[in-house]
Amino acid sequence: CSLMPGRSSSIASRHRRRSSSSSSSSICCRQSKQQAQQCPRRLQLLQSSRLLRHRPSATDYGEAYDNLFRSKVFQNELVVKEFDSIMTELRQLSMMAARFPDFDLAGKEMFLDKMEEGTERYKLFMKRLELCDDPAAREYLRYTNAQMLEGGFTMQVMFEGLSQSLGQYRSWLDEERRVSADPAQHQAFLAGFKQAWSSSAMGAIDMSVLAQMADPNIVVKAQKDPEFYKCIREISDNPTSETMSKWLDHPTIGPLVGAMWKSMQIARNRGQQ
Repeated sequence: CSLMPGRSSSIASRHRRRSSSSSSSSICCRQSKQQAQQCPRRLQLLQSSRLLRHRPSATDYGEAYDNLFRSKVFQNELVVKEFDSIMTELRQLSMMAARFPDFDLAGKEMFLDKMEEGTERYKLFMKRLELCDDPAAREYLRYTNAQMLEGGFTMQVMFEGLSQSLGQYRSWLDEERRVSADPAQHQAFLAGFKQAWSSSAMGAIDMSVLAQMADPNIVVKAQKDPEFYKCIREISDNPTSETMSKWLDHPTIGPLVGAMWKSMQIARNRGQQ
């Protein structure tokens, strides 16, 4: 999602500090990569689209982002409130994701309902942004798509991957519901589910811990780097220390990856207790 890829959950807080939340989009990068590989023609079409052919006037992604929030689109109070609401909800859900296997059936279903609702709201918001005639909005989307392509996917592929992920989680929920009447089967299912979840990006990296550990300025610098989405894709595909070690020495992305690595260790230690 990328949840207005990698930016603050509140316009008001953005003026107090340039905070940011990790994109819930990154939780589906594995599916995004697979779909991108299956659809090279789609990516070629997107690369040659009018959005990407047009030369942006901003000098980098960060400037394009800042221009967006100074544009006429975000002078509308309703737009600001909707954006804040979407970002706040998705950020809160991402912070709960690592503990998803520990929720009871009702909690899991509520979590998935909220994720689907928030994702659809965000998708609609981005579509409206795409259709508006504001130059700053179109410039921001050009930079976002170009940066995502460096990571091997696009906004559309990201949303499709997230939809696939949520569908998979629904199937797991249905399976748990089916075996829940038998305590032995239910416990066996939960053990396997927790193991599988801990190996995924959503389970391996505790976003609530990362939010406390990562300096907002470090996150902002990382997100401006052209290789940001490539890094996120690789870690989402294989959230291990080996993958992260490739990026630790990167001058702008490395500090964020270091915080991700620490949050992963904390999540693992908690799971072993």
